[in-house]
Amino acid sequence: MSSQRRVAHFLLNPNLLGSPPNQAYQDLLTELDIGIDYYSTWSDQQLALEDGVGRQRVNYGPRWLLRHGLSQRWRSYSAFSGTTEDPIGIAGPLARLWRKPLIVFADEIRNGSYAGLRSARWKAHCRRGMGQAQLTIVNEAERLSIQRDYANLAQDKTIIVYPGAFHAPPPPAERQQVRAARGIPANALVLCYSGTFNHGNGGAWLAQALGSIPNLHVWGQIMHGDPLIHDLLRYLQGSERLHLESGLLGWRQAWSVSAAADIGMVVYLQDAPQFRHMGIASNRLCMFLSMGVPVIANRQPSFEFIERYDCGVLVENAAEMPAAIAHMAERLKPMRENALRCARDHINASGRYQELSQRIGALVAPH
Repeated sequence: MSSQRRVAHFLLNPNLLGSPPNQAYQDLLTELDIGIDYYSTWSDQQLALEDGVGRQRVNYGPRWLLRHGLSQRWRSYSAFSGTTEDPIGIAGPLARLWRKPLIVFADEIRNGSYAGLRSARWKAHCRRGMGQAQLTIVNEAERLSIQRDYANLAQDKTIIVYPGAFHAPPPPAERQQVRAARGIPANALVLCYSGTFNHGNGGAWLAQALGSIPNLHVWGQIMHGDPLIHDLLRYLQGSERLHLESGLLGWRQAWSVSAAADIGMVVYLQDAPQFRHMGIASNRLCMFLSMGVPVIANRQPSFEFIERYDCGVLVENAAEMPAAIAHMAERLKPMRENALRCARDHINASGRYQELSQRIGALVAPH
């Protein structure tokens, strides 16, 4: 390794590379003249990429830790960091063993019905790692106490908020060009759904809206879609007004083209604690508002700011969506302006980025 300070950053999966919080981390480290090596479950093809990103493969389990934990390569890092939760099962012990700071990006809180399938022993091991972090970043203020309790963080341990938003968003794509490329009529009323298509993210609500609102076009930026799901969607009532992306969009590209939508759909029906406290942790919420797209969201306290800023409508169930969409269609211009104002003042990714940079700089590059 070179003499430049470097951090080892562990990502739960390769798809998180370039996500808003991880991009913010990379950007601020670059500004601090600190290098970053990404550890994740890279494929051979991803490892072979020559794009200036340092990649190392890891397996999130005790065997990998026992095999690699004493390697002298770890001595050269100034800090260890990672997303939650499996990565902290590696980064935590490494930081403790090599006496380096640990930074935890608690983008997921895997408790309640979202606990996952890892063993209780491994999960306890990961929580011990989280508990030793000198700095923890959550993505919504309502999650501060949830993460502190889950990780058993002492009260003197620092937790700050950085949202699921780019601190320097991409410019909005040209609306009519985006629509024309996807066969969406120039003057159509367009509801955009972005993310994994499932019940918890409001998949059934979207299908009901498509079938019950004759003039509504639905645009799906569907991630990790099972081909069967794509095929079945073609049989929905109103499917002639359904427009699906042909492939997975990159993080910044998805943000940029979403500006061509009229309304963004932000629905979380899961009952696990983190989904009951989404707020500005939601990438799709931050994406739509930052691109000036008002949103329709399911009612929960962490989304009440949407009504305060008049940049969307909260609904209790799918039956309320048609009236909400009709109301928004009549007020799109002021709601678009309010969406941008909300992104600037409430999400405030640029302001939160400054605090994030100061906190990490103090740990990794103290003067």
